[in-house]
Amino acid sequence: MPSATVLLVSAHPADKARVASALAAIRGQPYRLEVTSTLAEALARIKLGRIDAVLLDLNLPDSAGLTTFLRTQPKATQIPIIVIVSDAGEDVGPDAVARGALDFLVREQLSSHMVERVLRYATERTHTLLALKASEQRYRELFQNVTAGVFQTTADGKFMAANPALVRMLGYGSEDELLELDISRDVYMDADHRGNWVRAMNEDGEVRNAELVLKRSDGTKIVVLENSRAVRDADGNVIFYEGTLTDITAAHELSQQLSYDASHDALTGLANRRDFELRLQRALEMTQATGAQHAVLFMDLDGFKTVNDTCGHVAGDELLRQLGEVLQHRVRAADVVARLGGDEFAVLLHNCSQNDGLQVAQQLLKAVDEFEFIWGTHRFTLGVSIGLVAVDSNFKRIAQVLNAADSACYQAKDAGRNRVSVFQEDALQQQQRHGELGWVSRAKRALVENRLFLEAQRIVPLGSGPDGAPRRPHYELFLRMRDESGRVVPPGAFLPAVERYNLSVRYDRWVIAEACRWASENAGLLEDGSRLFINLTRDSLVDGDTGEFVRQTLATTGVDPARLGFETPEAVAIGNLGKANQLITALRRAGCAFALDDFGSGVSSFAYVKALNADFLKIDGMFVGNLSRDRVDYAMVRSIKEIGHVMGKVVIAKSVESEAVLDKLREIGVDYAQGFVVGQPQALQSIATVQVADLLA
Repeated sequence: MPSATVLLVSAHPADKARVASALAAIRGQPYRLEVTSTLAEALARIKLGRIDAVLLDLNLPDSAGLTTFLRTQPKATQIPIIVIVSDAGEDVGPDAVARGALDFLVREQLSSHMVERVLRYATERTHTLLALKASEQRYRELFQNVTAGVFQTTADGKFMAANPALVRMLGYGSEDELLELDISRDVYMDADHRGNWVRAMNEDGEVRNAELVLKRSDGTKIVVLENSRAVRDADGNVIFYEGTLTDITAAHELSQQLSYDASHDALTGLANRRDFELRLQRALEMTQATGAQHAVLFMDLDGFKTVNDTCGHVAGDELLRQLGEVLQHRVRAADVVARLGGDEFAVLLHNCSQNDGLQVAQQLLKAVDEFEFIWGTHRFTLGVSIGLVAVDSNFKRIAQVLNAADSACYQAKDAGRNRVSVFQEDALQQQQRHGELGWVSRAKRALVENRLFLEAQRIVPLGSGPDGAPRRPHYELFLRMRDESGRVVPPGAFLPAVERYNLSVRYDRWVIAEACRWASENAGLLEDGSRLFINLTRDSLVDGDTGEFVRQTLATTGVDPARLGFETPEAVAIGNLGKANQLITALRRAGCAFALDDFGSGVSSFAYVKALNADFLKIDGMFVGNLSRDRVDYAMVRSIKEIGHVMGKVVIAKSVESEAVLDKLREIGVDYAQGFVVGQPQALQSIATVQVADLLA
């Protein structure tokens, strides 16, 4: 009869003597005993094969407790494992059995009878294990061949198992190399982030769509998207973690580059107009909330055209680049210097009074005056006209600030150039403000007299969902007003006054109530899966009662929450991140969806989208309108779509106004399109006509 090989894994010399004696006393079946004293040696021996049973001490020099079994099991899937515990740790034995060990022995009670019993049982179990081998082999092939990285790790930060995709992803030669790593030290680029990950696991039991920065074996950075969970025992204690990692390094780097390009001037490296306006919007909101005062400088170079005419545009570009550096070094780190275009610059001075802003403006005026540009044999000096505006609570919109600064700059030019002019509100601007006050009164009467109504614009699907099921159209609602004679008032006439003079919440709530009333009375006109999207202003976003108002309105009208969606511009959501997250959570908990409008316009769009748990991303129309002809816009839209899909978002393109753009969106794989080419805003009742047309098509 051939002998069976028993591998004893123990660092206790007494264990070897006891087991050898017990095996020698067994009749009818010869056994050959091999001994290793560490887990690493045992795993290496198991890898060589021809082991019939393993007697495994759970407390080894390089591993302790149940973790020892969990790290051994994936390497000995066809070999029965009997764990050895001491009297003091006897309660660990049943836990190991529950996790797949064949049986357990108490060291102090080892005898030939006990050893023979478990080994005979092991022989019987081997036949059963062989019957399961084919099924397990299919699972193993899937584990080995899946493109995502799959892992199991211990609670103390060691790999238990890793598939080939993960081994390659992290730059190692074999799974065995990963098993030797300390994850916190060897895998995380920042070890502190591992602690954050463990805390999240302890609190939530899982991690979903988490972006992690890891390092490969050569120290280079890799960005991954992780989905994982904690596996616990009956008492709630973590036994191990398991999950998947997807390499998104290329998409991450592309998004960072596109985000940088979208917010910086390519020539000077300064902030561009879009980034400057976003930062100014945040400063305005801070002013409204806290009364903080800021200052904005609008700068137009005097004499720049001479450089272009004399030495060409290459010289002009180099001058602007050098001058940008000069301006940047003359302000504080928290201030923002931007190139708005051509030879125009702007500066945002945070927490700065008008007098302090005037001092900074004079310093910049002097810096430009002292700047000398040399190009070949030519030497040039310049002047600059600067308009200064003090940003206080009288300003409600960035357009007002920029118009005021631009006006002051022209005053400086008219006064002789190369000087600073401070903005003073003139009679015309006062008249404009009085005109807005008149619209406030009319807007209030329109609410009372029920002269508001809604129009809907169709948002059409461009393909099936990820599960292959057809998508349903959605609709964005737009607020409209009729004047006293019944004529429709352009939105641009009354909405600025509504937003500036604190009527936004009342108007938003009217839209919510009217949309729910209509949806309740016309439930059959909306397909299952279709939603009405309602725009929320900043005031409603930060109002702590908005979520409760939506909940009560839904309850009163009996409307299915799945019929409603809400949206707000990305810049507004980012500027009010905490309040936005609270409202988004409340609305999604109620069953509604949420969309980030004008996505991609912010300086940190891709970074913030993880923090805002929205369902939909509506791509800013500035990237869509020229998509079929502009390669940068095409790359930006494709990047937003790819990252949005990785994060489980539905992506909508706005301002679609040509068939050529529509074809490009289908090519990219954008989910929905909205714009005049697929549907203009129409009365809500037109939804019925559209549905019938679809059925007849």
